[in-house]
Amino acid sequence: MALFTTILAGVTVFVLGQIVLKWMIEPIQELRKLKGEILFHLANDHAIIHNAKTVNKEIALEVGRTLERLGASLLANQHLIPIYSRIQKLFKLPDREKIQFAAKRLLLISNSIFGEEHDIHYKLDLYRIDVCEALDIEDPIKDGMTREELSNAIREMRNQSHV
Repeated sequence: MALFTTILAGVTVFVLGQIVLKWMIEPIQELRKLKGEILFHLANDHAIIHNAKTVNKEIALEVGRTLERLGASLLANQHLIPIYSRIQKLFKLPDREKIQFAAKRLLLISNSIFGEEHDIHYKLDLYRIDVCEALDIEDPIKDGMTREELSNAIREMRNQSHV
């Protein structure tokens, strides 16, 4: 009887461990992997994002589609994690609002790369910084302007265009 109880306890622990692994740990790892992929594309595709009108249009469109896909995946991956709001602090995950904000900003980058505004490059950099801050990832463009400098530059350009 003791052997049967030991085997049953072992199987129960194994099954419960697999449930926690599949329902919680793996989706959390996928979300972290996705954050890394977003960081990679923001860094790797930075020149294409800023020069979409001068590079091959298909390449620029593909970069835009990739950013849209990453934003959608970010939202989807967050919803795969059960009781997200309760475990986010434990696993140091961004809160739901920040994930939604980052996904919107990725979409905004995609939709703005062919923009005609004079301040579009500043806005694209500002959106990139927003994504990085929302997801708590390091900004891959180290020599870029700060949020305040970008905001001031955008404000100045708006003031100059109204004069």
